[in-house]
Amino acid sequence: MNRLVVHHIYANGMACDLSGFRNHGTPFAVVNASAPFAPSFDYTTGDSRVIVPPSSSLQDLLAVRAVVTFYLNATGGLTRRYNLIEGHLCFALFVNPDGSLSGTIVDADGVWAGAQSAPNIVSAGRWHQAELRHDGVNQCSIFLDGVPVRTSYAANGPVTSVGPHGIAIGHWPEVSGQYTFDGYIRETWVYKYDPTLAAKGLMNPCCSKSRPALDETAAKLRDMGYTAEKARSQGMELIKFGLSLSAKVRGTDPARSQQHATLSALALTAFQDGDNAAYNGALAQLASMAAVTLTPAQQQQIQAEQAALLKGLPLPLKDWQALIPNLCMGGAKVDPKTILDAVTKAVGGSGKQTQPKKSKK
Repeated sequence: MNRLVVHHIYANGMACDLSGFRNHGTPFAVVNASAPFAPSFDYTTGDSRVIVPPSSSLQDLLAVRAVVTFYLNATGGLTRRYNLIEGHLCFALFVNPDGSLSGTIVDADGVWAGAQSAPNIVSAGRWHQAELRHDGVNQCSIFLDGVPVRTSYAANGPVTSVGPHGIAIGHWPEVSGQYTFDGYIRETWVYKYDPTLAAKGLMNPCCSKSRPALDETAAKLRDMGYTAEKARSQGMELIKFGLSLSAKVRGTDPARSQQHATLSALALTAFQDGDNAAYNGALAQLASMAAVTLTPAQQQQIQAEQAALLKGLPLPLKDWQALIPNLCMGGAKVDPKTILDAVTKAVGGSGKQTQPKKSKK
């Protein structure tokens, strides 16, 4: 995740956001901890909580990383769920009654899904740092004290927006205190995927052609009445489509998921390096994987969605493709024949039956 959008250190009765996005928290019924637990908030009642209201920077997370430093009291033993952080209808990180750690998101089907560690890894009476990571596709991993403790490939993304009740730290986003934390919470971080920042990372800062090319395209779009908000909305829909497609191809298979992630990274590196052979080789393998994994009905649905998204763009696809080299974002070009040949070979070898063509009458 490449954009920090929430960072709190709890002290002096305040939950100020240090990320720069002004996602400040409002503390309720918490106590400033004294030494040796300071700085932190002591969660002493069922109403103890820190609430971060929803904001534009908490919309369309796409992928998420949430980290919490905590000290669980529970002197009588763990008896219930203890929330560390939860984004309303979006993501959650919590300790279970058996001492296991869970990290979940609301997946593409609207169901909470994610990963849960083995029991008894979280200990009361000591400081821990828990972490949830979701890659925006299907991989959900949880860490305790910097060590990975479980990964699941069954939570299809992308990660949604934080709901109207915002982010709750040490509490459930709802009114009930049934999951309220018991102990001390010192620090929290939330990261999201920022496509604008990622795109800037692909651009060569020394490129002399990028500014004129961007200005020319922006002027053309303004003349068409195209707004920045419309561009953001359509760009987000294209990104979500790509992440959703990747999730469908990966399924819940760990090996296929890891292979897909590796090939995607190879394709990106080759694109940046201008390595046509490596770029088309990786794309061919990704396309072949999709061809042998997705059903004909899924492929038809995806093609229809893709066609609708492209049709909605204000400029033809070829114009956007022509913009890429002017932005110095990579010199590799797609070779359709290489990809088609690989897909044809993969489908033929998989034993999949293709739809027969209708004969002409």
